[in-house]
Amino acid sequence: MKKMVIILGCMWISGAAFADNCEQARNVYDDVYCTNKLYASADTELNKNYQTLRGKLSENQKKILKTSQLAWIRERDAQCTTDTGIDVQCRLTTTQDRNNWLRERLRECTTIGCKTNMLN
Repeated sequence: MKKMVIILGCMWISGAAFADNCEQARNVYDDVYCTNKLYASADTELNKNYQTLRGKLSENQKKILKTSQLAWIRERDAQCTTDTGIDVQCRLTTTQDRNNWLRERLRECTTIGCKTNMLN
């Protein structure tokens, strides 16, 4: 019994390690796994960038940013939802684009000050 547990554990670890090789996805399932993994990372970065930017803004600017972010979420959801479900590749791309936008706003705040008209 102990040998069986060890063998199954090794098989699971080696399978998990191979499935995590996103450079050479073996099939569509690996590709979906890797896209989801990238999306989760981009979403984490998005939340970090949003909170960092928010920390640099006045109360009025925070309200404008929140309105802008909620509008972006609605647009992303509408754009990336299909009859069959959620298009994760679409969500990844739109989230990466939004991260770029947030980083640009952070750069502005750091160099020339937070411009209210750029938060929409």
